Amino acid sequence: MNNEKTEAEIKYSHITSLPGVVLPANSCDCHHHIFDRRYPYAPDDKRNLPAATVSDYRAFKHWLGFTRHVLVQPSSYGADNRCLLDALKSFGPVARGEAVVTDSVSDAELDWLAAAGVTGIRFNFGAGSITTPEMLLPLAARVAERGWHVQIHATADQLWELRALLTQLPGRLVIDHFFRLPQPEPMSHPAWKLAWDLIGTGRCWVKLSALYHQSQRDDVSDMAGVIKGFLHEATERVVWGSDWPHPNLISANKKMPDDALILSNIFHWASNDRVRQKLFVDNPAELYGFNSSSS
Repeated sequence: MNNEKTEAEIKYSHITSLPGVVLPANSCDCHHHIFDRRYPYAPDDKRNLPAATVSDYRAFKHWLGFTRHVLVQPSSYGADNRCLLDALKSFGPVARGEAVVTDSVSDAELDWLAAAGVTGIRFNFGAGSITTPEMLLPLAARVAERGWHVQIHATADQLWELRALLTQLPGRLVIDHFFRLPQPEPMSHPAWKLAWDLIGTGRCWVKLSALYHQSQRDDVSDMAGVIKGFLHEATERVVWGSDWPHPNLISANKKMPDDALILSNIFHWASNDRVRQKLFVDNPAELYGFNSSSS
């Protein structure tokens, strides 16, 4: 990490002075968003989030010390992926994208997204979602033929309700934000068992992102047990994401997270270089199709 950056230079992060950690070469942030007000938000968007631009994110990734990254289409734009595609063009081969589409998407549009660097589609079953559970199977079948994955953001309760559907999905599946397992007893929730059932298929990845969604502590130390469980029992199926610029916190007018501290905690919870290499480099390279030239 580069701890010389100032708070003015790093938007949407609460900065403290910390010992740096050195990430492996070609480390990847597998979950962040871009908000560019040149592109209008969906008519039903109520959050009216501020800009978080390509240049803002470049400063952020330089500060934390990673190279590759995955842009995730935010719900503010619905299925209008133009901002995502413009950002992918700006970032070049170090970036991949996860788009939002509905069941009306054409094959030509999917081809267009693939050419721009999109490797997956996202279902967000939270506020502002335009996708539905009924779209999951048909769209999963179409994108699986392309080698893409389906990514789902939902609460632990919602994921448990969707369990029968999730086990039927063809192709690769990615679950946002560590299954949103709730405190104070995350491993007592039935979604904890569901997580291991899905991981056991060999086709499910877990994003260790946005720990503050469920944590009850600023330093997210209460998430150590859950995150260590995934890191050491599902080492081949974990990836990390910053969730920058933390849109849910912005819309709720909450304090920004200390991104350096959270990343440092995850780095140390990984315990050894083999797990860190899998988490930050090898697993993202496999899932998102990075290669040695995209560094």
